[in-house]
Amino acid sequence: MFLALLGFSIYISLVDLKQHLITNRSLLIGTIAFTLFALLEERTLYWSSSLLTLAFAPVAFKAKIGAGDIKLTSLLALFFLPLEHSILVKALICFVVISSAILIFNIAKENSLKSSIALAPAICGAVIWCAR
Repeated sequence: MFLALLGFSIYISLVDLKQHLITNRSLLIGTIAFTLFALLEERTLYWSSSLLTLAFAPVAFKAKIGAGDIKLTSLLALFFLPLEHSILVKALICFVVISSAILIFNIAKENSLKSSIALAPAICGAVIWCAR
């Protein structure tokens, strides 16, 4: 399951960095793959974590975070992030560190804050860090 997470994360992150887009098709394929692995390994699904990420969707939309990023976060939370304080704190810290690095790289590259930022690497990196 962890190898599936790594492969999926690399693919989604590279596409998001290149196209600034997380497609519903990619998320559906990820959902099917993770569901199959979860069934084979008899893993627990973390519905409360997934629903919590969706509960913050209106706030994320106001902050101009894309719907693909929100759906990706909800998908990965469902399979990999139990709703525990310590894990959520680790995930948030890791997300902030990676997204800050991406922001600094974008500013250095574009000399502007007006370009869009790919958040999939930060989302996936935080989940990988917590799921290891």
